[in-house]
Amino acid sequence: MTANSSETREGPEPPTLGLGGSAALFGAGALLLFLVTRIAVPTFVSASGAETVVMWFLAAGIILFGPLLLTAALLLHRERRQGRLVSLGARLWLRTMNGGDWLWAIGGLAAVSVLTGGIGAALRMLQDGKTLHPSFMAFEQLGPGRYWILGAWLPFFVLNIVGEEFVWRGVALPRQEVAFGGWAWLVNGIMWLLFHAAFPWQVLLTLVPITLLLPYVVQRRRSTWAGIVIHAGFGAMGFLVLAFGLA
Repeated sequence: MTANSSETREGPEPPTLGLGGSAALFGAGALLLFLVTRIAVPTFVSASGAETVVMWFLAAGIILFGPLLLTAALLLHRERRQGRLVSLGARLWLRTMNGGDWLWAIGGLAAVSVLTGGIGAALRMLQDGKTLHPSFMAFEQLGPGRYWILGAWLPFFVLNIVGEEFVWRGVALPRQEVAFGGWAWLVNGIMWLLFHAAFPWQVLLTLVPITLLLPYVVQRRRSTWAGIVIHAGFGAMGFLVLAFGLA
């Protein structure tokens, strides 16, 4: 186990989540993401005439994160009925962050940012400056009269970050640790990368650093909050760079 040696498991061991269960859970998410990006967003845009990125916020919130959060809640409810869930905070690795957790989270965010930036720069050089974001995230640079998009993004941002970390790290990773021990972060990271399979391959390459480093930090520190810090910092930087035309 790669957990912080100062932390011990509180309460009963969660049920195991092996390779088949992991593939089913993350695969269902990947299918929902495919439906959102390839069917729902174009349909919503065609029907409403609204900006593509706003319809992404709406469709992903309803079709992707809604079902994922419901599934996670049902899994936790089943654990409680089986007597495996005593403390929700301990089960989800949501204890208060200490100094070590903050150091790992900030260091992880810095490493992810540097590695992602390097991969992105190399890809842009190889592709003559071609943009590296999905088509549904394409929108005109924000300016007077368009800052309202930030208001539409903020609730989606919270749902995206907290929702994914709750499902993939809080619920799934501790169960994967029962099955895979100290290598659970790697299984979690590979599955999380494949969850984004609907994205262009160039985007998938830029996601490799965060999809591997974030689960490692979370398992190493047994802190889902650390994952939220890394994911939120990375996601916010990415969106704001696009929004203000910084890349």
